[in-house]
Amino acid sequence: MAYTREELNKLSLVELKIICKEYNLHRSGTKSTLIKSILDLEKPEPVKVHIPTEYKPPKDKKVIGLKIDEKEKRIQLSKEREKGRVLDLYYSMGVHYYLVSKDFNFV
Repeated sequence: MAYTREELNKLSLVELKIICKEYNLHRSGTKSTLIKSILDLEKPEPVKVHIPTEYKPPKDKKVIGLKIDEKEKRIQLSKEREKGRVLDLYYSMGVHYYLVSKDFNFV
């Protein structure tokens, strides 16, 4: 269930602790600490890029990783691929890795 900050602020400390218990979160701390824990739980975890230590990308390039379900980012990346600015590197554990220019950022 998705909660908003406003909804959580209306709840008592005991109610917040019950929600934290349901999600196996720490139940100690202030009301704002518990609210932050609940809201952070709903954020998608960013992709951590793991490249082999012996691979050194060129100075003007960087390696990015995309999960399969990141549709908007895939669309942006495919537009760059059509222009020849993206190199497919490899796929590992649900993440595709690409080599792009250092100044490439998702909008």
